[in-house]
Amino acid sequence: MISKDLGNGYSLREISFEELKEIQKIHHEKIFSNRAESKYTENLSADEKEKIKSRAVSRWQLRVALFYKDQPVGWHYGYAAEGDVYYMQNSAVLESHRNKGLYSKMLSAVLDHLKENAFQVVISLHHPNNAAVIIPKLKLGFVICTMLIHERYRALIEMKYFFDPERKMAFDEQLGLIL
Repeated sequence: MISKDLGNGYSLREISFEELKEIQKIHHEKIFSNRAESKYTENLSADEKEKIKSRAVSRWQLRVALFYKDQPVGWHYGYAAEGDVYYMQNSAVLESHRNKGLYSKMLSAVLDHLKENAFQVVISLHHPNNAAVIIPKLKLGFVICTMLIHERYRALIEMKYFFDPERKMAFDEQLGLIL
């Protein structure tokens, strides 16, 4: 369970799915107003939607919110993509609380929690122009692995964080960085 005082009135704590949805209902559109999704049609039956939903709730998940005093000012959520791989699905800090190192503090706390839970690799996808997230991740040791075109979110880069230095070295060898 994550619960951490970040100083200056800020704190981070684990929250429920319902709490996250309430926070996002209020703030998601403002934070991601500059993101365009491609139009797509979801032609799924009720049975197909239920199967997808049941798979999503059965996996290990983490949801945390960043608070200033008692007001939510940011969040992070993700899930176990594999037994040892965590996928960081979405993180945000409200604009009025940015440039205070809060995203880096939240990210560090999340990584500590993931390490305690034996994850070996963390994966995240980002728009290539999202310097506010990419730079702190690079500073903490994430590496850019690939660029892809997503059918909904368009151009994205994939970043990875390796907890095990040997696994990171094996990755670097595959890139031709270690001789």
